[in-house]
Amino acid sequence: MKRKFKKQGLPILVVILTVALVITCLSFVKTLLSLSGESVISIAISAFETIGLIISLIIAVKQLNDSKEIARADFLVELNRAFTESEGNLELYTALQSCIDNDCVLEKGCGGSTEAHCQLRIPKVTVSNYLTFFETIYLLLCNSVISFDMIDDLFGYRFFLAVHSKFVQQMKLAPQPENFKNIFCLEYEWMKYRKEVAHKIDSENSVFMIRPLKNLLVTDEQKKIYEQWIETRRKIV
Repeated sequence: MKRKFKKQGLPILVVILTVALVITCLSFVKTLLSLSGESVISIAISAFETIGLIISLIIAVKQLNDSKEIARADFLVELNRAFTESEGNLELYTALQSCIDNDCVLEKGCGGSTEAHCQLRIPKVTVSNYLTFFETIYLLLCNSVISFDMIDDLFGYRFFLAVHSKFVQQMKLAPQPENFKNIFCLEYEWMKYRKEVAHKIDSENSVFMIRPLKNLLVTDEQKKIYEQWIETRRKIV
């Protein structure tokens, strides 16, 4: 969003300042050519008016930028509150983090086998709600309401912890990938951002890299559909 504001606001400011400068130059030339007794006063007034205009514009742009920054910060606070006030989100997050810490809430692990089925007893609706939260994040990103720069540190780990977990993949993402197209696209965009934009180096065994979603689609038809999703996704600028 910040990048979008800069792209839109800077050209407008340049145009306004250019017009003001042209008007001032024309006024200055006209005053010199007229050679009236009031030429010095006219030049001074014109110069002060232009300087005042430029200063006013700079202050206005800065105030607008500051207000947008405050609004974005408030929005992130509310977004984080929506996540943390959900008991289901916290239950799933805690259980998945316990798995990462080798402290399974069931007091037994799955032996680290990729084929073994995770035995966590968390309702499907809880998993769906967790994923729906991040589908909302994806839509906000697509519409430039927020950016990866703003949310990566706050929500990145929570997202990848879930979508790259064996439990969530076995319960929802593998059996019903067509219902979570936005999640697949968000994962692709987020991983791309971390590597190409943020230049973050994630180890292959970290939650950010382990069990990428594209590996869930094993048939030729599924792989083709995934490629279509990625090709036609709403790109996040």
